[in-house]
Amino acid sequence: MGEESPDPGAKQASRPARLLSLVTSPTGIGRFIRFAVVGASGVLVDMPIFWALTSRAHVRDLVAILPAYAAATVWNFTLNDRWTFRDRREDTARSTLTRFGKYALVSLPPLAYRMATYWPLKELSDVQYLLAYAIAIVVGMVWNFGVNFLWTWRKRRREGSES
Repeated sequence: MGEESPDPGAKQASRPARLLSLVTSPTGIGRFIRFAVVGASGVLVDMPIFWALTSRAHVRDLVAILPAYAAATVWNFTLNDRWTFRDRREDTARSTLTRFGKYALVSLPPLAYRMATYWPLKELSDVQYLLAYAIAIVVGMVWNFGVNFLWTWRKRRREGSES
């Protein structure tokens, strides 16, 4: 009677393993979590550039968005290509450039969403400009994941496979 069932401990030990398995799996929620982690790291590229350009270089905020966004786009593409969608990529220079072109194209509507969200939050409310910018960044994430999943890194049919 002194021994406890191994089941509760096994469940506790398996939760982190299951979470790790989910995040590292190439399917569904794991891929979305990796995409979100990459996006969060891109914010660490984007926001300091935006801040430096607006606060230190005195570039107008709607202009400063562009180079900050471009730098984060390159950063995010690189990490997503190497980690989030590593199982869906061909490793040739031409295919990488094609994927980057698609990724950059897919990133244009979220840039418009960002500007359309940022400006009214900053100008028409009491929201501080960096918080307005952070909110504007989040607006495009779901679009980016969905379109990049379905188009930029779409699953390729293998020769000889049935479908």
